[in-house]
Amino acid sequence: MPDECDAIISIRPNFADAILNGTKTIELRRRIPQIANGSRLWIYATRPTAAVVGVVTITDVDRAHPSEIWQRHKYEVGLDHASFKEYFHGAQEAVAISLEAAERVEPISMSKLRKIRDRFHPPQVLVRLTDSEARALQKLAKR
Repeated sequence: MPDECDAIISIRPNFADAILNGTKTIELRRRIPQIANGSRLWIYATRPTAAVVGVVTITDVDRAHPSEIWQRHKYEVGLDHASFKEYFHGAQEAVAISLEAAERVEPISMSKLRKIRDRFHPPQVLVRLTDSEARALQKLAKR
């Protein structure tokens, strides 16, 4: 398992808001690379927002069959059962990322992100940041 790190994750704006409002504490994925508990995830809200809008801390990553994930986390995922089943249709594994300490930040636009990492593109899943990139992102977020 890798050490704690900072990474950027792409999330739809409505789900990003739910996480930052504290009404969604589990982010669901069909797949995600190994990432350690205690790592910080910077939330990139996809279009039309197209900016980093917050940061959270990972407390757990649960990998199991979708039906098991639903039973364990259904009250924290921010989805109804039909939407959950549609998202995981055909999948043999679901990933539930437990999040805490959600904090909204000043939106960090794509142009500012490209000053931190040349040719930055929003990740399909997540992208790890170097220590210097994480420090630069914290400065831009005014944390």
